[in-house]
Amino acid sequence: MMLMEECGPEEIDPDTAVRGLENMGYEILQLSRDDRGELLELIERMARDSDSHTADFLRALPFSIGMVDGLPPESGGEAD
Repeated sequence: MMLMEECGPEEIDPDTAVRGLENMGYEILQLSRDDRGELLELIERMARDSDSHTADFLRALPFSIGMVDGLPPESGGEAD
């Protein structure tokens, strides 16, 4: 997902990227409640082991696809 979000228009067609992100979000939202919980835990573990830019993206992902209501947490702002 991050690849499609971060690529410029010369690397991937913007319309294709948006459709791909929407399709992935849709599939994630079809997961069972337990599977979504496991995915949220996995995302947080991955975020803890990532640089601040990637961690911010990962932590915002559940909010951006509608998996979690509200606003994403503030950026960690830690230097790499």
